[in-house]
Amino acid sequence: MDFGALKRSIRFKMLGGILILELLMVAVFSGVLLVSARKDLALNATKAVERSQGAYNLILQGDAKMLAAAMDCFATNAAVRQIYAEHQDRQKLLDAVQDAYRINKTRYGITHLYFIDKDGTCFLRAHDTGNFGDQIQRDTFLQSRAAGKTISGIELGKTAFALRVVTPYLHGGNLIGFLEFGEEIDHFDQLVKRETGVDVAVMVDKRFLDEEQYHKTMKASGKPDTWNQFKGFVMVSTTLPDAKTAAALVSEDDFRKTAAPEYFGTLDRGGASLAKGAFPLKDSSGKQVGVVLTLNDVTDQVRNERMALWTLVLITLLVFAGSFLVGAAYLRAEIVGPLVRLAGQAKEISMGNVELKLETEREDEIGLLIRAFERMRVSLKKSMAMLSRND
Repeated sequence: MDFGALKRSIRFKMLGGILILELLMVAVFSGVLLVSARKDLALNATKAVERSQGAYNLILQGDAKMLAAAMDCFATNAAVRQIYAEHQDRQKLLDAVQDAYRINKTRYGITHLYFIDKDGTCFLRAHDTGNFGDQIQRDTFLQSRAAGKTISGIELGKTAFALRVVTPYLHGGNLIGFLEFGEEIDHFDQLVKRETGVDVAVMVDKRFLDEEQYHKTMKASGKPDTWNQFKGFVMVSTTLPDAKTAAALVSEDDFRKTAAPEYFGTLDRGGASLAKGAFPLKDSSGKQVGVVLTLNDVTDQVRNERMALWTLVLITLLVFAGSFLVGAAYLRAEIVGPLVRLAGQAKEISMGNVELKLETEREDEIGLLIRAFERMRVSLKKSMAMLSRND
């Protein structure tokens, strides 16, 4: 085969153009499908982050109501109110509340019980009896004192978060101080994972923590000290295997700019595709003190989307290949074939065979060309006949 002649042929040019056009269409179609699949993954991953935040907030609200209910029950104890109103015997007050504190701790998970004077001085910590006399400046207390009603919310202490409920404490209709119940919220992570199937890690800005107290607390509790794992944040709780896994999620720049539930892309770990995300963590005053990272297993979704993408690309290629073959057959039958035959007939005429009549019923451009050659043949035949007579 003369490839040079093939390249110069109209068949090569037309079919080549069609092939290039169809390949471009396949590429564009595949690109659109890929972008659509990625948008769908991002949308679902963002919804997973939002669900995690919703579950976190619902757990928080539920436990706040539980603490408030337990506090209301505790506040009805007239004997305890009388002892505190006298404000003289701290040990007597501790003896009076110890059993109730143990019961509430076992039944409701209450880990903190405070009696706070009207001026903000801590009169008694039932959970830490040797620590009293300091000024309480937490937002929940300040809000409760200012509003004269029960206030709840999460607050960051020196090393970790706790859910706190503070209420005015009345005796004989008079304000004698404030009562506070608190609950450590490390277990929230496991509850969120159980509800949503999403792993989480609570990251707190170091600016709101006491480094020395953090190291002491971690050492005393036997928990891993992750202070140096991150530059500006500390992981205070997680459902992930270790801090290194959390470190692989997003950069600290992403931590800083997380103001709403966000999706940060995917990563592959151990053969699984994991969607990274985060939502802001705010204290009772509305101040953002950290973020909650999320890691959602999207392996099945990614696999299904890839299979769907390749299936659609394959179907598209088959459709385009079929249309190309049909187009090539049509081009051969309706354009290239007639032109080749016309070229052969024209060659015969040029060699003197003017008796070869050119006929067609086509009304398109090919038909016009054949009729033009037929008129040329007739004219040439007449001219040759006149030349013969003159000779």
